[in-house]
Amino acid sequence: MAVTLTVYAGSSLLPRDTRRLCETADSLGVGLVLRPPIIRGDLLRTPVEGKWNNRTLILDGEFGQNLAVSVTEIREYLASGLYLAGASSMGALRAVECRTLGMIRHGWVCEQYLAGHVDSDAEVALLMDPVTSEALTVPLVNVRWLLRQLGDLGELDTATAATALEAARRVGYRARIPEALVGAFRRALPTDASDLLARRLEPERLPDWDRKRLDGIEAVEAELRALARFPAHA
Repeated sequence: MAVTLTVYAGSSLLPRDTRRLCETADSLGVGLVLRPPIIRGDLLRTPVEGKWNNRTLILDGEFGQNLAVSVTEIREYLASGLYLAGASSMGALRAVECRTLGMIRHGWVCEQYLAGHVDSDAEVALLMDPVTSEALTVPLVNVRWLLRQLGDLGELDTATAATALEAARRVGYRARIPEALVGAFRRALPTDASDLLARRLEPERLPDWDRKRLDGIEAVEAELRALARFPAHA
């Protein structure tokens, strides 16, 4: 029986990411099954054959159009001996909440929640295209990551970064399109700082600092490598 990784993903992975990850899975001899963002009931209604041969990773999930995956069903899933990990978005939230139940966590977003630096579900919320799952708005946790990186590089001082984060926070997640963020930064920050951030918000540069995307890619790669180390079980 082949080893398989099932990933619930939407806006956290771009089409080019999924193509490359599928190629990586093929090269490692691991099956990769990509499913849409998880909703309540998905875990328990999807049969899994061979608990030693399969892992499940949650990146994205719905919480508005459909009920979100619950702690109760995750508890039941894990109690049956199955492997479950989370990263990036909904997966990060549930991985931190369910860590004592045995759910595995990956990535920077998880660690921010675990450390208490981020405490709101709204930090990872965004609007996405219902057909393509493409992100239409910028989640606050990505802005937080960008500001941290610019601070570490010495391009933004601490006070300016804090002001920029608060300006972004005041823009609701449903309205947080790049143009709205640029406007908020220009109203709140000196010209040099707002120009710096506006350049990072150009469409072609957004994926470079999409922390949810980076966490998602790293989590899938880590799980594929882990599965490739173990022989398939009958």
